[in-house]
Amino acid sequence: MESCSYKEVKSVDFVQKENESIKSVLKQIFISSAVWAQFFMGGMCVGAPTVFIPQIRKEANSTVIDEEMGSWLFSTSGFAMYPWLIVLPLFTKRYGRKLPQIITALASMVIFIILYYSQNVIQILISEVLQGFLYAGNVTVRILIVTDYTSPKYRGIFLAIKSASFFWGIWVANAIGTFFYWKNIAILGFICAVYTLNVLLWPESPYWLASKGRFEECRKSFRWIHGINVTSEKELKELIKVQTERIRVENEYGKIGFVDMVRSSEFYKPLSLSAVAIIQYHFSGKVVCSLYILDIFKNITADEWSAYMAMLILDGVTVFGMYVGSFLSRILKRRTLYMTCSFTGITFLFTISLYLFLVRLSILGENHFVTIALLCLYSISISCGPLILSISLYGELIPQKFQAISYMLVSLTFGIFYSVLIKVSPSIFRTFGIDGTFLFYAITCGLCTLYLFLYLPETKNRTQQEIEAYFKSKDEVQNDNTSVVLLPNKV
Repeated sequence: MESCSYKEVKSVDFVQKENESIKSVLKQIFISSAVWAQFFMGGMCVGAPTVFIPQIRKEANSTVIDEEMGSWLFSTSGFAMYPWLIVLPLFTKRYGRKLPQIITALASMVIFIILYYSQNVIQILISEVLQGFLYAGNVTVRILIVTDYTSPKYRGIFLAIKSASFFWGIWVANAIGTFFYWKNIAILGFICAVYTLNVLLWPESPYWLASKGRFEECRKSFRWIHGINVTSEKELKELIKVQTERIRVENEYGKIGFVDMVRSSEFYKPLSLSAVAIIQYHFSGKVVCSLYILDIFKNITADEWSAYMAMLILDGVTVFGMYVGSFLSRILKRRTLYMTCSFTGITFLFTISLYLFLVRLSILGENHFVTIALLCLYSISISCGPLILSISLYGELIPQKFQAISYMLVSLTFGIFYSVLIKVSPSIFRTFGIDGTFLFYAITCGLCTLYLFLYLPETKNRTQQEIEAYFKSKDEVQNDNTSVVLLPNKV
């Protein structure tokens, strides 16, 4: 991969190519692969407690990790991300995308070194506190990177692969912990962290450069990534036009005030959709199911080996479903795929809850194959839609001028729901039972999906400028001097 030293393009009048070259697509893959690697590392960190807790309990006295300590080992990294969810969006807005990415690559290496050499639970917790920085970067900086560096044609599938990489990491961690010593997870994580240093070869984000008025650098960066063709030059021209007008308005009238920002439909509409999509992601129950799958199966079956095999099967099905969803996102409209898979997944949540309820009442006998089959169908449907698209949504919906505050609020929503749900899940299982837990997730996920069904627009193959224009009110459109075609409401 060539370095990101820019070469000046004297003229683009000769442009005849309609689409991006293979070279530009490979550059986008090269950049996105670092993001995929960091989501993969995040998945390994999330999945590690599922397997190292049973191993440590067998090595030492089982009282070393009781239920309370076990819930902290699952959730500490989630709580540790809180301050970084505030700092990173502001830091990224001021210093660009490369610097925080470089810092994350170095921090990731430290995280896995500490995890590998840890000798007790406290040292593992220290590693998990540092993992909070990695998680926070994944839901803030890394979303921005994929959105900024990839073209609308490939943005959706690259964002989907990013989400799939997270669950791929969970599956690999669980597989390593099932057949090998759990510290091998840290070795693989360190290797992935070294790979993410490829950020040193990137240019700075053209969107960030344009937002700072550095238009010549923006042109060079954009063309280094996308090459020179009719489509990309049109997008570049529109980007510079929008940012030039935005800077002019800010210089003439000052930056938009807090009250005006909150009242702006361009701010609160995409923010509310993004927040609800994040809440739906957690209330789909898939993350909790993936982390506590051993506990869930041990409540259903007394065979420990069957529980481990069921865990690996479900993790594998989840990853398979996410890659199927990534492929489908290339041929189906984003909204169609999202809603269809969401409603299908909710149907299976209700079905699993009813089945387990009847088993608990001894009306039906528990059958391992039926249980695993229902969970697999639920996993595939949720994986093809909500898991790959919900976190990707706010990378597409949130307008650039409100990115810092919007990413901060959405990522805080992610962090709060993730950490709290992971922490209280053992209590929910104990209080409501497994069947009641699935019913709870079916109802809450259903409410979120209904809201998204009513208000979510289609975003496939749309530029960021077109998506921003969709959320503007009529008055905002009339006062906007940039000429961007509005999106149809629901395609």
